[in-house]
Amino acid sequence: MSKVVFLFLILITSDTFALSSEEILKKIDQIRAPGDTFVFDLKITYKKEGKEDIIQKFAVRVKDADKSLVKFTYPANNKGRLFLMVGNNMWIYIPDTRRPIRISPQQRLLGQISNGDVARVVYSLDYNAKLLEKEKIAEREYIKLELTAKTKEATYSKILLWTDTENFEPQKAEFYTVSGKMLKTAFYKGYANVLGRKRPLIMEIHDELCKGEYSIIEYSNMKVDDTPKAFFQKTYLKHIR
Repeated sequence: MSKVVFLFLILITSDTFALSSEEILKKIDQIRAPGDTFVFDLKITYKKEGKEDIIQKFAVRVKDADKSLVKFTYPANNKGRLFLMVGNNMWIYIPDTRRPIRISPQQRLLGQISNGDVARVVYSLDYNAKLLEKEKIAEREYIKLELTAKTKEATYSKILLWTDTENFEPQKAEFYTVSGKMLKTAFYKGYANVLGRKRPLIMEIHDELCKGEYSIIEYSNMKVDDTPKAFFQKTYLKHIR
């Protein structure tokens, strides 16, 4: 190895650890989300051996990072339903009901997917980050972060997150309960250039409690677009079509 290459590798390593764990997490979030205010479509496919796939689709609007409106678009019998998440608070609106119903981000939506998984794209809002170590997997080096929930309302108590050392692209995550039991493992795939940088457009999530079951989340039509403030008020949900 030449001196130039050796020095370059040292600089990469030094730059990585010059960043705090919180700064690394924010870089990961900047890859997963194109800003604080944007929209995208989401498709969930739940797979179980011997069973027909179950598919649900959603249109998601995010404003100021911590406000999300999730519109159910498929199947037809779910149309008109809405999730609203503001800060740590979450509700579901079902057509023909008098008012939105308070729900938890931890509740399962479909397969391995929780309500909070579709309403929240970034991690830094809900978790504190701690840099654990560098780890080599299949001849590639990764940074391993431990994310711990800031509040009891967070979707998970703890997340272990592996990210590339060169560009901070997330590769893998493990999700844990308060008791320390691992619920599921996620793999970030389908990287493609979207809005000026490579982003993972697929998450493959495997159930660690029910082996052989997994879900696929696909992101599409991501764009920077603002949403009126009224859309994030509970009293306005009945007017959204």
